[in-house]
Amino acid sequence: MTAASPIVLEQHLNRPPKEPEPTLRGDSVGSDRYTCPDYLKREYRQVWHTVWNIGGVAYQMSEPGDYLTTELGIDSIIMVRQEEGNVKAFFNSCPHRGTRITEAEDGHVQAFSCPYHGWQFDRAGVVTSVPDEEDFAESPCGKARLKEMQCEERFGLIWYNFDPDAPSLDAFLGETISRELESHRIEDMLRVLDMTAETRSNWKIITDNFNEAYHVKVLHPELIPYVAADYGDCQFDCFDNGHNRGWFPSFMPSAQYDSDVIGEPLKSMAAAWGVSSDEYQGRDTWKQLRLDIQSAKRARGVSQGYEHYGYRADYQLTDYVIYNLFPSNVITVGPDGVQLLRARPHPTDAGQCLFDHWWLVNRVEGQDMTPSPAGGPDLPVADAPHEHIRYGEKTLGTTADQDLSIAEMQQKGLASAGYQGFWMPNQERRVQAFHENLNDLMTE
Repeated sequence: MTAASPIVLEQHLNRPPKEPEPTLRGDSVGSDRYTCPDYLKREYRQVWHTVWNIGGVAYQMSEPGDYLTTELGIDSIIMVRQEEGNVKAFFNSCPHRGTRITEAEDGHVQAFSCPYHGWQFDRAGVVTSVPDEEDFAESPCGKARLKEMQCEERFGLIWYNFDPDAPSLDAFLGETISRELESHRIEDMLRVLDMTAETRSNWKIITDNFNEAYHVKVLHPELIPYVAADYGDCQFDCFDNGHNRGWFPSFMPSAQYDSDVIGEPLKSMAAAWGVSSDEYQGRDTWKQLRLDIQSAKRARGVSQGYEHYGYRADYQLTDYVIYNLFPSNVITVGPDGVQLLRARPHPTDAGQCLFDHWWLVNRVEGQDMTPSPAGGPDLPVADAPHEHIRYGEKTLGTTADQDLSIAEMQQKGLASAGYQGFWMPNQERRVQAFHENLNDLMTE
């Protein structure tokens, strides 16, 4: 559950504290991890069944009996709010003969009922009644139950873990990441975009993509006027358990930007806070522009309805931080919202995966529309229905579309006899660290 006393970071932080650099082994990255069905099978058991995964948004199941379902590979998981207010998670498989209890994405129940033979389960997963109870040598009522797994509610999200012996979510994430995610109070946000796209690439191709910014200058040219993406201007940190963090200062266009004057959308964003970016000419002045925007937001943000600015550190008022949570939960936090980008493995095909795109925003009084992430149209500030598509049927946002467009091409190249392994610069060390952590789990 959410901590009683919300975390507040020190306000006068201009960037996240730098973590010590890890020593990497330089493991090679073979193509079988992207293409081999047997590797995928072992990966489920040795990786996915041991880590914490995000199952849903907590506010969507606020009352006892509210439930959500999610899928991971061949498994379906039911998460249901209990009378005491906590959430329990169960495998969606009847203990009688294995039928899924529900195919719904969400709902509310007094009791679950198996659609095959009518076994009844209470919200705690215990069998309460069965047809022809007298015909059993031993009645399953009060004894049989749905198989439970670890479940925690944190940061406004519901998390689950198949492994009954896995450490807590806090231990898995570590103190720094837990503290920083807590500081954003995601539990106060509203999810305004909820999309899943079927894609023709292994899930790790998408994860690799979000573990580096080396591709931004080529694949995302529209971001060059918007945010610093050059490795010398950013900060990358690796943590225990395969997690990492990337910090990208805003109001500082990338080095490829060919003007001395700030352009859109930063110009309008600065003007909204009473700052004329035209007065800051040349790259040497833009660091001050960023600080002046932070000062303006600090001085007037709360009074203008941006109450969340009152508990943000200075860098959180302007910049973007990407938390890559092993194996594939990518949480990008910005001044006014949180983006979740994640890839889930296909149940049987190593060359496919599911890509989820969520956008959660802070509620600001008087705002009923909010900019979509990555160049999409404005979105209503309202709980979004879930959309499930095949990649290419509908846009997931400009940047996400660009990332997925290259994923299929890379999948084909990795399967080629010409694949020679990775040859990476230092700025891609988060990719290397990810694969070394993966190797540790896959060789246990």
